[in-house]
Amino acid sequence: MARLRRSVKHLILKSRDSAVLAVDFYNKPDTRFKSYGYIVLMSIAWTSLFHALFERDRIKYFYRKKESRRYVYVDGERKTWELEKSLQEYFGDNNPPMRQNLRFFAGLRNKIEHRFLPALDLEVVGECQALLMNYEKLLTQEFGDRFGLNQSLAIPLQLASTNPEWRNKALKEMQSREYEVVKRYIDVYRASLDDSVWSTSEFSFRVFLVPKIGNRESTSDVSVEFVPYDPDSPEDMEKYERLAAFIREKQVPVVNPGRLKPGDVAKRVKDALGRDFSASYHHAKCWRFYRVRPEKGSKNPRKTKVEYCQYDEPHHDYVYTEEWVKFLVSELSNEQKRKAIMHTRSPRSSKRAK
Repeated sequence: MARLRRSVKHLILKSRDSAVLAVDFYNKPDTRFKSYGYIVLMSIAWTSLFHALFERDRIKYFYRKKESRRYVYVDGERKTWELEKSLQEYFGDNNPPMRQNLRFFAGLRNKIEHRFLPALDLEVVGECQALLMNYEKLLTQEFGDRFGLNQSLAIPLQLASTNPEWRNKALKEMQSREYEVVKRYIDVYRASLDDSVWSTSEFSFRVFLVPKIGNRESTSDVSVEFVPYDPDSPEDMEKYERLAAFIREKQVPVVNPGRLKPGDVAKRVKDALGRDFSASYHHAKCWRFYRVRPEKGSKNPRKTKVEYCQYDEPHHDYVYTEEWVKFLVSELSNEQKRKAIMHTRSPRSSKRAK
């Protein structure tokens, strides 16, 4: 391989340092929101890697003024191409899984920039692993094994798979309004992918950790090893699917987890207050008074106060949250507020009065 110019080496080292820092940040036990810091640092690593490629190939990776050969400057420095523009230049019309993985994270970074969502770590761990492995592959492919990260990084210790209680706690965080916005982006992006992209490890790297069992330990044994398989080999794929079926936890789909029907809300409030509270009358008075959901037949049924009420589209009705129950118990404990709520007229009563 030809000797690299100093400017190229500088960009490679900047890229590697960012990647190592990304993995170090992600693997720290006390880091709660691993994904965001990892994504930011890996974006820097990837951008610098593309710039190193352009620098090596003498491609000008700077923005120019419209209809001019002059460069755009920011704070005295030429404005370089960001990750999206670099992807466009490097891949052209090709759209392999590696590019899809990078585009996924470019969009996700924008979505979570001002949100704190630790629960997201569970959702995108496969894509995060693929992002790193794709980086290592391109880095060594373009610049040689001497720049690889294999000697710098270790397999992180895993606890998530053995702690369902912790996982359930994280899943509860996923019910927040902030998470739903980001989850919608993730689901839409994944759904837009062809199966040939979705199933590849270059888009999302999925693994099972299986204990190695043996009677004796040899000096040649290693605690962790990757066993490659050939997707084009029916025998390998049969073994892989059998292993997946053996390890996969049984998942029982649950619709609207943690959400309550009006009758459930009414019973909880009645028990807490020790007085009559029906779903059809008292609860209806409350949701109308606080305007937590629109009236039946509204053109925009999804316009709810999501912290208290959410629209159940498949059933065309509404479900309520634990926060709504707590709020009602607190509000109705005040006799004056209770009377004010119960004495308000419903829309139908108002129309009849007119």
